[in-house]
Amino acid sequence: MEIIERIYQLFNEKDKKAYELCEKLEIRTSTMSTWKARTNDPPAKYMKTIADFFGVSLDYLMTGQEAPMRKTTTPDEDQLIDLYRALPENKKFEFVGELKGFLKAMEEKSRYLDEEKRLQA
Repeated sequence: MEIIERIYQLFNEKDKKAYELCEKLEIRTSTMSTWKARTNDPPAKYMKTIADFFGVSLDYLMTGQEAPMRKTTTPDEDQLIDLYRALPENKKFEFVGELKGFLKAMEEKSRYLDEEKRLQA
């Protein structure tokens, strides 16, 4: 499927109108009609605005498929998540509370050490 065909499919799926998109792109509706009639895709400079208009990714607009999600966690973070998931439901809240307490203690220790350094200077 061509991009212009996907755009017209998205008009139906998202209940949007061609003139609304044309206003966003600051083009005439006849320009879009010409793209459709000639099965020409819009110029690249319009693609991001078109994707945003429909609330889809550029990958979807270009290919009809969303890109696979990229992994954003480190192996250490994955291990922590696995440990959390292994906890019984009634212990997860307790674990989060302990972790918050640990972070607070670290912050207080850091403030204390910073104050000690300031006083020694």
